[in-house]
Amino acid sequence: MTNAFSSSASISAAGGNKVAINFDNLLLVEKPDSPLNSSFLHQTLEDCEGYLQKLPLQSPNAYSKIPSTITNMVNILTDSEADASFEKEKADGGRGRKEGEPDAVFDYSGTLMKAELAKAKSRVSHTKAPGVLGHVVKPGFISFYTMNGKTFAVSEGRWWLMKSPIKALWLNGHRNVSLDKDHISAGEVHIIRVLPGEVGLIRNQGTEVLLDVGTHIFNSGTATIVGKVTYSSQKYFHHGRYHYLRVERGYMAKVWTVVSVDGVETVVPRLIGQGVHYINNHMFKFDGFVKCSERVIEHGR
Repeated sequence: MTNAFSSSASISAAGGNKVAINFDNLLLVEKPDSPLNSSFLHQTLEDCEGYLQKLPLQSPNAYSKIPSTITNMVNILTDSEADASFEKEKADGGRGRKEGEPDAVFDYSGTLMKAELAKAKSRVSHTKAPGVLGHVVKPGFISFYTMNGKTFAVSEGRWWLMKSPIKALWLNGHRNVSLDKDHISAGEVHIIRVLPGEVGLIRNQGTEVLLDVGTHIFNSGTATIVGKVTYSSQKYFHHGRYHYLRVERGYMAKVWTVVSVDGVETVVPRLIGQGVHYINNHMFKFDGFVKCSERVIEHGR
């Protein structure tokens, strides 16, 4: 007899003889990564095409608690080249950034931010209104106006719009819009708030984008809002080519994934073990979960 239930246990056999048993010699169902299992039974995605150590989340571009940074970014992004300039200046993937805070490139003390803000101020049509004149924006609210086909914004204060040389108009139905919303849409503008524990899903010019915690502003007319996902309520979700998979203890996930063998990519079935897994691949497919305690686990037939 060569099976037992502990790594250094002995049991009494018939006649009083003791038989030493080594727990490591068992093919344990509760330990599917045992070295005795087939070396070909990979239970991770690390060798798969598109494997990610984490999801590529886009950082916010405004400070949620400072409304003026939201309106400033709306106005800055009326320049179609501003967003590209910020993306070009972003460094090291936002490492060191606190959750919910914008990337360092959006720091108001930075050279690029100062330059873009100055250019935006030269394009806007609003100015502080004297006395009791003008439109009043309440604290915690935002108002929008259009000019020359573009959408601009103002935060708390009393404002009026200059009528010369270009006529600007307040946007109907979008005056004093509360900032305490997860999504604000006005003209070409989208303001999206992603809360802790969530990930935002959008498409920008048809490309899938994942949004990190914080406030995100878009003013290009090319952003399409898909929605948000709460990590705690979804063990698996995908947004286009990006996939998130959380396998709980005692389970495995059945997936189809792409591997490269001798330079040739092929789709293969795979059982994925406990943990959180990320991958960037359009060919990846999730087929459900299975308990490790099942007597027989089949996948791929």
